Amino acid sequence: MRRSSIRGVVLAITVGLGIARAANAQDASDSAAYRALTQTPPSALPMPMDVAITGLRDRTGIRLRYGIMSYDDREYVHNFGVGLTIPVGSSSIGLTGGYYWPNCNGHCTGHSMFGVAYSQNLVRIPLGAGSGAGVLNVGSGWEAGYARQNATLVSGRLSIPISLVPQQHSVTVIPYVAPGVGGGLVKDDSGTEVGLLFTLGAGIGLRTTRGFTAHAGISRAFLSTGNWLAGVGITIAQ
Repeated sequence: MRRSSIRGVVLAITVGLGIARAANAQDASDSAAYRALTQTPPSALPMPMDVAITGLRDRTGIRLRYGIMSYDDREYVHNFGVGLTIPVGSSSIGLTGGYYWPNCNGHCTGHSMFGVAYSQNLVRIPLGAGSGAGVLNVGSGWEAGYARQNATLVSGRLSIPISLVPQQHSVTVIPYVAPGVGGGLVKDDSGTEVGLLFTLGAGIGLRTTRGFTAHAGISRAFLSTGNWLAGVGITIAQ
C-alpha cells in the first residue's frame, strides 16, 4: 500500500473518532468548540479551493474569502478574509487575516481573526484510461485559528476533502464534499473550556489553467443549535 494511502486511512479513522464523539450529548465544551471555530477562520470562512480539493499543484497567490451565517431571524454574521497561499512542494501553506463582524444593530462587537493552514493531496484514483481521464481526489486540510476579544479563542480543524476532478480543460469545474473534525478552546475570566465537533463542508469551484480559482460552498460545525455558513472565495495566482 502506498504511503499516501496509509496516511489517508489514518486520517479517515481520526475523523471517524471525531464523528463518534460529536454524536454524544452536547455540553458547554461543545459550545466552546463551536464558538472558537465559527469566530476564527477554520469555520468562519469557506474552505479554500486548494490542492486538498483540486489535487493540482498550487501557485503563489492572493486569496479572498467571504462567509455569511444567520445570527437570528433577521440578523447575520459577516466574515471577511484575505490571505496568501504558498506552494511547498506538492503541498501548500495558507496564511489568513480577517474580520468577524456580527451585524446585530450595534449590540455586538466584531474582532480580528487569524489563521494558518496546510493542505496536501493524499490519493488520486483514475476514473478511466488515458492521461486525460478524470480522477477521484482525496486530500487533507489542516487549519488553525486564533482571535482575541473578551476571550481568547483558539481553534483547529482537520478536513478530508473528496472531490471529482474531471479531465482538465482551460476551465475545470470541481465539486467536493469534506467531512472533518474541529476543536476549539475558549479562555476567559471564568475559566477555560475545550471541545470537539464534527464538521462538514461541500461546494463547487472552478480552476483555470492559469491558476485562478473561484468557488462557492457551505460548511457547518455540528452543534445542535448551530447554523450553516455559506460563502464564496477567489484565488488570484501568479
